[in-house]
Amino acid sequence: MMKSTLLPFLLFLTVTTFGQNKISYDLDADGKADKLELVNTDDGMKITYALSSQGNKVVSTQKITTAGDQRTVSMSKNVVVLAINYMRASYTYKFRYDPKLKQIKVIGYDNEQFGNAVNDGSGMSSYNLLTGAFEANWNHWNDKKKELISDPKISKKMPIKTYLLKDFSNSMIEALEKVK
Repeated sequence: MMKSTLLPFLLFLTVTTFGQNKISYDLDADGKADKLELVNTDDGMKITYALSSQGNKVVSTQKITTAGDQRTVSMSKNVVVLAINYMRASYTYKFRYDPKLKQIKVIGYDNEQFGNAVNDGSGMSSYNLLTGAFEANWNHWNDKKKELISDPKISKKMPIKTYLLKDFSNSMIEALEKVK
């Protein structure tokens, strides 16, 4: 029993401590390790994965060219976390295996913006694609007052969307970024 509860913890440490872009973890809960890899290309990235429950057939996303300066993949509580960082922004995509669909799907999206030099446009938003919950906290610079003003918090219900990892693409990223 202890071995199975330590395994996700040890894998999480291995992935994040050494900055690897490969995960070996039982994503589909069949008792066998699956593989997921973030593959960097000259002009972006793609994600490949193979699930043991599907005969270890390698599936690859489209090449993503809007993929920032730094990209990492890790595991946290049975969720694959893809972090894409730019100089003044950070995007996080969360994926989990759905046993009904027999696919890995996007379950969450977080957006953090640092704004310009005075933090105009800074803030963050979070979209839970399982529940439709959307929250955002944004700021703007008030030139008259010479201070950063916190905009009213946004909290609303959005449509529950199903985005599959195999279809992860520039257009999917753009669709998630447009949620406001």
